[in-house]
Amino acid sequence: MIRLHNLNRLYEELSPSLERMNGLVLKSGRVMLGEFTEEFENRIATVAGVEHAAVVGSGSDALYYALIAEKVDGPVAMPAQTFIATSNSIARAGCQPVCIDVKPNGLLDWNLVPQEIETAVWVGLFGNTEHIPDDWFVIEDGAQHFGAPLQADTAAYSFDPTKALPNFGNGGAVVSWDKKVIDRVKELRRHHTVDGHVGGNSIMSERDCAEMLVKLDHFPFWQERRQEIARDYHQQLSRYVKCVTDADGQVSKFVIETSRRANLEAHLARRKIETKRAYEFPIATLDRAVANCHKFLQLPCDPYMTDEELLAVVVAIKEFFEESPLEGLL
Repeated sequence: MIRLHNLNRLYEELSPSLERMNGLVLKSGRVMLGEFTEEFENRIATVAGVEHAAVVGSGSDALYYALIAEKVDGPVAMPAQTFIATSNSIARAGCQPVCIDVKPNGLLDWNLVPQEIETAVWVGLFGNTEHIPDDWFVIEDGAQHFGAPLQADTAAYSFDPTKALPNFGNGGAVVSWDKKVIDRVKELRRHHTVDGHVGGNSIMSERDCAEMLVKLDHFPFWQERRQEIARDYHQQLSRYVKCVTDADGQVSKFVIETSRRANLEAHLARRKIETKRAYEFPIATLDRAVANCHKFLQLPCDPYMTDEELLAVVVAIKEFFEESPLEGLL
């Protein structure tokens, strides 16, 4: 099986370093909120180009706490095509999610945001990025574009096992230019109440953070490999499908667009190639979001994917379109 994610291969390569870091944590006797958590927070902030960061238990909590810490209220614009955690986090923070239709690449269409809305959550879908306009107060849902410089005041990251920087479990972080925002997040993650919002138990263990430091050292090489795979897909498949993911962006998922998605994914499944719809349904039934969700399909683009596996995916897709050219490309 050619998989979307190869955490087993990641572990095989990094296991000596990961086990060494685990040993250091356990020998220290400090398994929560210690020196490895602090170091990981400092490293994350550096990647984002800011000075302040706080790790939390999940990407969903990260966005939820970021909204509370930034004292956001009222309606919040968000893209209609994203994972449901975006809208759920906005609602948990006591705000009103307002779904806005998206561009062909799935990014929020700023031209459709009503003038009366002052705040937006921007999602870098699949690792695609763009210039964020200054007309709104923006929080970045950075679950899929970790590694890009922070443009907004604050961003929330996810370290879910399917993300570009994966934890072996859940995890997330908030980064910000504003130390007060991060101080409030650190209060919320330990059950404190901030502006009437009750916090919870939302932390990453010292073992998680120590392992993530090892992975962070390899992250630049992983991203280079993802971009290499993405460029090859663009070169080999653009005749047959539309490549949605920007090969020069912060590639986290490689997504194609085709009106023959159901048949293609069945064909690839028979070739033992794992795929995933991106997404099955939009958050709101808006025109472009609906159209995208009917056609978008995620292909394997893991940094531990071999050249032979990449070739097998390309050959299988070419085979599908060349043997059954029933309609146009899209």
